[in-house]
Amino acid sequence: MTQEMDVKSGADALLVARAWSTIMVIGVLTVGVGVAVMVWPSQTLTVLSVLLGIQLLVFGLFRLVGAFAGDVSSPGFVGFVGILGMIAGIVVLRHPFETVAVLAAILGAVWIVTGVIEVIDALANKYVDGRGWLALGGLVSIAAGAVVVAWPSPTVTVIAWIAGLYLVIFGLFI
Repeated sequence: MTQEMDVKSGADALLVARAWSTIMVIGVLTVGVGVAVMVWPSQTLTVLSVLLGIQLLVFGLFRLVGAFAGDVSSPGFVGFVGILGMIAGIVVLRHPFETVAVLAAILGAVWIVTGVIEVIDALANKYVDGRGWLALGGLVSIAAGAVVVAWPSPTVTVIAWIAGLYLVIFGLFI
C-alpha cells in the first residue's frame, strides 16, 4: 500500500516538473542568473570562491572532528587532512578572486599538458584515423592553455561572460 503511494507521489512530482509554468520559472531564473553573471562576472566569481572557501572550512571541520571518532583507522592522517582543509578554506576566504585566478592557471596548465599529449599521439600513431584533427585539437588546447596561464584573471572573466551567455541562451530555449 505504501509503495503505491510513493509511486503516485513520484508521478505527481513528475507532472509538476513538466508543467509549463514550472518550466517557464526555471527558464526565467536561468536567464536571470546568466544576465547577473554577464553583468557582474568578477563579483559572481568571488561569490563562488567564497562558497568554495566555506565548503573547505566545513569539510576540514568534519574531518577534524571525525579524526576523534573511535572507528577511524588512521586518526592522525584524517586530522591532518581536516586541518589542511580548514587552512585552505581560510586562504580562499581571505583571497577569493586570487583563488579563482590560481584555479584558472591550473586549468590552463592541464590544457597545455593535454594538448601536448594529443599532438604527440597524433604524430606517433600513423594508423589512427583523423590524426590531423587530433593534432589540430592538441595545438588549440596548447594555445588556449597558454593564454589562460599568461592571463588567468582576465581569462576567468571572459569564461564567466561565456557561461553567462550560455545560461541566457539555455534559459530562453528550455
